[in-house]
Amino acid sequence: MAGISIKVELQDLAARDTLRDLLTRMENPQPFYASVGERLLSSTRDRFETQTDPQGAPWVSLAPRTIKQRQKRGQLPLTILRSNSKGMAGSSLAGSINYIASAEEVRIGSPKVYAAIHQLGGTIQKPESSRYMVGRRFAKRSEEGGREVKIKAHTITIPARPYIGISPEDEIGILEDAEDWLSQ
Repeated sequence: MAGISIKVELQDLAARDTLRDLLTRMENPQPFYASVGERLLSSTRDRFETQTDPQGAPWVSLAPRTIKQRQKRGQLPLTILRSNSKGMAGSSLAGSINYIASAEEVRIGSPKVYAAIHQLGGTIQKPESSRYMVGRRFAKRSEEGGREVKIKAHTITIPARPYIGISPEDEIGILEDAEDWLSQ
């Protein structure tokens, strides 16, 4: 996963100790970690729908300029971090989330190169460049009637919109899954 992978540790000492005890009693914890991966994958996908972080706080809204640009292109203006590519499967960050389970751990993340900046937030420095325009839109240089336009250096700030993490409900569910796993 080149985009982002996060290590999460249970902060609740009692829950962490309980989970550690349960895991030491499992002969092969890999299937358990796979079930945790499925649980986290599901709750992560839900966060894209609710547009909230793992603790339930809403994500920062889109900038008015972004909404206006999307409307101009005929895209859904208010969806955050979800596909605006008119139905192309797997084209969005939300559609790229996956997990890898082993006998020691489960990792959940995205291979998208821009995954980390959306999770953590950040600033992008864009150098001065030039683009080809036809009328008032960017175009391929093969289109006739266009001209080169200089774009000044500028900064883009992307707010953090955490989507990967363990919610309090996930913590409870993981402990319940571990207990169920051992009772089978």
